[in-house]
Amino acid sequence: MNRRTFLSTGIVGASTLSGCLSRVPLVDPDTPLPETPTGAWTQHGANGANTSAPNVAVPSQGNLAWTSEAFTRWQPAVSDGTVYTTNFDPSHDGSAIAFDARDGTERWRTTLDASGENATVVVDDRCIVAYDAELVALDPHTGEQLWTRPTNGFEQLVADEATGTVLVASDIGIEAFRAADGAKRWETYTVIRLPCAPAVDDGRVFAVGDVDGSPSLVAFALEDGSERWRSKLTATPESAAPVVTREGVFVSDDRTLVVHDGETGDRIRELRSFGADDVTPRTVAVDDGTVFVTSSEGAVAIDGETGVERWHRETPVYEPGLCVGTDTVVFPVGSPEFAPGKKTISVFDRESGEMRWHYAFDPGFHHHVTSPPVLVDGAVFFTATHTDGLGALGDVPPRDGS
Repeated sequence: MNRRTFLSTGIVGASTLSGCLSRVPLVDPDTPLPETPTGAWTQHGANGANTSAPNVAVPSQGNLAWTSEAFTRWQPAVSDGTVYTTNFDPSHDGSAIAFDARDGTERWRTTLDASGENATVVVDDRCIVAYDAELVALDPHTGEQLWTRPTNGFEQLVADEATGTVLVASDIGIEAFRAADGAKRWETYTVIRLPCAPAVDDGRVFAVGDVDGSPSLVAFALEDGSERWRSKLTATPESAAPVVTREGVFVSDDRTLVVHDGETGDRIRELRSFGADDVTPRTVAVDDGTVFVTSSEGAVAIDGETGVERWHRETPVYEPGLCVGTDTVVFPVGSPEFAPGKKTISVFDRESGEMRWHYAFDPGFHHHVTSPPVLVDGAVFFTATHTDGLGALGDVPPRDGS
């Protein structure tokens, strides 16, 4: 029995829209997706603005299509039918790896001899990996190392698609590099200890962190890093990254979702307070006037102008991560009423909040996703302790034995 077959014995997949589950038989589970997934999720929040809304459809079913033999627990990036990830861990070789998005075939692997926290973005025909105090650009087709640059350290990574700029945030500030050749464009030490990825859009960078000892939201010019404005916050967000749209910059501030004017930094409205001391937004996503927020207590959809609630699911969201599709939303849910005692990746109607389908892991203390799910047209990609690898969910037949 090979490793992939062995790992498949402990996985349960969703089979129909009614939520009926099917247990995986003792056979190799790999099944190609019906078509090569289109669309892109090139970085942490799908795009530089952190909207988590790639404007694609969630697959109509969430059965497990394939899993990778390569170890990974890091959020992948997806572009042009290829999935990019890493296998960084002290017990592995610290490689960047590319997979065929349809069938999981490994296309290339480049050893970087690295470990620890890392992130990947795809921008300007480069697959770029940040880790430790290094920034590496790889050819997305071959894995050839194109350039390497030292950094001040790594905490967060984001890219601006329009200008081909890569931003690396560390404990001491932000550095900007040109994706094409790695040239450093600027650096700033104004905001430090950034807990979540900055947002970048329309020539501006929005970052939350510590400014002179105070939690703050700061805007910089993307061209040269000059400060545009700063606005004090009550508390620094724990995991919910800022999201920028034409309506403003959406930020979690001390359990309250607020909106700042992108041009002036003025706090223009408060959309919702999450009340309880231990309930803070884990992920914020915005699309077409609706704001979606997950927390340990559940998920809510609210009007981006008025804060009026459109729907609310009182079910524990056990990890950050939220994908907004054209008709549905995807996020991790633990022990919901439709899968008691199990961790799941679940899909809900974006207008009503009604459950559409879910993929569940067998009960177990360590069975959960290890990075936020990623959505492209025709597939949901995830990493999980169950497989220690990358998995693809899509519209493939349910497994035998259902």
